Amino acid sequence: MYNILYLYKELVSLDFQIWRKGFDKVLRSYISKYTINDSKETLTEERIEEILDWFNLLDQVCCWYPRKADCIHKTLIGYKILQSKYGLPVNMVIGIKKFPLEAHAWIQYQGQNLFEEMENLDLLKIIIDSNSYMKEVELS
Repeated sequence: MYNILYLYKELVSLDFQIWRKGFDKVLRSYISKYTINDSKETLTEERIEEILDWFNLLDQVCCWYPRKADCIHKTLIGYKILQSKYGLPVNMVIGIKKFPLEAHAWIQYQGQNLFEEMENLDLLKIIIDSNSYMKEVELS
């Protein structure tokens, strides 16, 4: 029950931050706060099960959220959990396709899509990935 309340609080907080500050500032904030460059953490079967439980709960929370909670919400919250709680160096990715217009956000671990949420991610042009985005911010 605690995990559901935690995720709901995270979702409400994120939604409010996006509304108040705008997506770009929130994205920068998440990347600068939660990015881990090097980590020796490995994924054991037990950790994978625990992470899957978190993401199943996150899907449920997003489903019952009275406002629209999309893949970007799940990706930002998942990024925060995987980086801060598990120490996994994951990459947050956002891609678009022009025709028909489509956009999606997802999390990669070691270059692979962490969850098979959507088919044909190869058809999307990556416009933001947290690893490159952080390097650009550091150079500015």
